[in-house]
Amino acid sequence: MRKWVLGGCLCVASTSNNPCDEAVAAAKVIDVHAAQKHLAVAREHDLPCVADVGAWALRVAQAGQRAVEQGDARRAPPLLGAAWALAPIDESLTAKYITALGFADAPERTAKDALPDRAARVLDDAMARGVWRDPLQRPGEFDAALPSLGGWPEASPPVRACIADLERAYAENGAAFRAEALALLEARGYEAHEGLQDPAKPKWSYADVDDSTLEVSRPTIDRAVAAVRRTCGLQAAGISRLEPGSAIRPHTGPTNRRWTLHLGLVVDAADVERLTLTVAGTARAGAWVQGKVVLFDDSYEHDVVHAGARDRVVLDLSVDHPSFFLRGGRGEL
Repeated sequence: MRKWVLGGCLCVASTSNNPCDEAVAAAKVIDVHAAQKHLAVAREHDLPCVADVGAWALRVAQAGQRAVEQGDARRAPPLLGAAWALAPIDESLTAKYITALGFADAPERTAKDALPDRAARVLDDAMARGVWRDPLQRPGEFDAALPSLGGWPEASPPVRACIADLERAYAENGAAFRAEALALLEARGYEAHEGLQDPAKPKWSYADVDDSTLEVSRPTIDRAVAAVRRTCGLQAAGISRLEPGSAIRPHTGPTNRRWTLHLGLVVDAADVERLTLTVAGTARAGAWVQGKVVLFDDSYEHDVVHAGARDRVVLDLSVDHPSFFLRGGRGEL
């Protein structure tokens, strides 16, 4: 038996090294079994260094996320993988790691293609551990009490009402919708730095519709957003613009407690069939039509390809999953 001292505590174990150091060493080479084994020893002996291991994993995960946001497909997977090896049941970390592996191994992959081998192995492990129920529904926060209704769910009565209200509002004030959205993008738009955009292709830009952008006059949009908040519950709202030729890589949203509504504000008629939204492996060309709403569940893997000739601009609304809304929702994130 070997003794070691950690944080002023004299400890005894059957290994020759500090189990926390061993756990981190195993994590660095993404050896999940060894990392978990050594971490279990440290926890069994209630070693104070367990907290240090957690802090290290958090820093590494944050560095990995920054690498994703910077489009660094080389650095992101090993960083996120090292953190994941210490917490393989963490939904958010596992989702980010799978996404990063998908980008690194197959940067041109679309959601209808199979996951690369390494990502598929991580996903198999996550399914075996019970992290998710459906291999295509992999949100960072998974509420198991909510029914999974597919990537293209049928609208519940409240959601149907929200869709009807949005389309009616656009039919009555389409020009105002477009002018306000473009003004907001011009004043407060930013490139969507989430690592989801192919950096070699044109931009995906976004503008939030919240209290941080109140200096931009947008009464038509605000009325529509307020109506959705009352009827369906609202978690987030924004204006999303895709330039021609842009592509958003396969990814999953942050939570299954929401559904996504997109109201087409600027969608050139000639581009409709050249805009493709793929959700849960099912592609729909023509998903976006000016003045119409498309509904999907972004907790399922999805991607976008814009093969048209003009910008596509939508009002992007994250509403409560109907069952979550009935539980009281949680308002805006």
